[in-house]
Amino acid sequence: MYNPFYENQRGFGGMRGMFGMPPEADAALINDVIRAIILEVYAYNFYENLAELAPTDYERNVIKSIQNDEARHYHWFSMILQRLGGDLPEFPAGVLPSDFTEGLKIAIQDELNAASFYQNIAYNALDHQIQMHFMHASHDEQRHASWLQYIMTNMA
Repeated sequence: MYNPFYENQRGFGGMRGMFGMPPEADAALINDVIRAIILEVYAYNFYENLAELAPTDYERNVIKSIQNDEARHYHWFSMILQRLGGDLPEFPAGVLPSDFTEGLKIAIQDELNAASFYQNIAYNALDHQIQMHFMHASHDEQRHASWLQYIMTNMA
């Protein structure tokens, strides 16, 4: 069966895989990608719970939009991990919010921490595709923190 990813040594293809990484990819990068995947799953579940606590449809819709971004990041990072040869981790249960305002505060801090973490991964990755996915996710996380801060600031 034809597989364009392994057709040649340049670009997407070759024995180096989609992201141009050697078969024995950097263990630190794999560990960072695994941690990023765990963060995204936790965030997705956190936002599911936070959306249920939202006082209005506006807040609920913003949170659902953020949750959709987290699902997209999970997909990106899972594909990267697969290409690096890593296995999906176990997903520990995280603490979910029971109060909307406190949940917003936790979410803002988590988004800012994730943005910084993803920037560091992008800066340390040698592969351009990995860099771009993590920088894009970092920008999303910064935007999420802004949206959540806006909601918190404008709560009646």
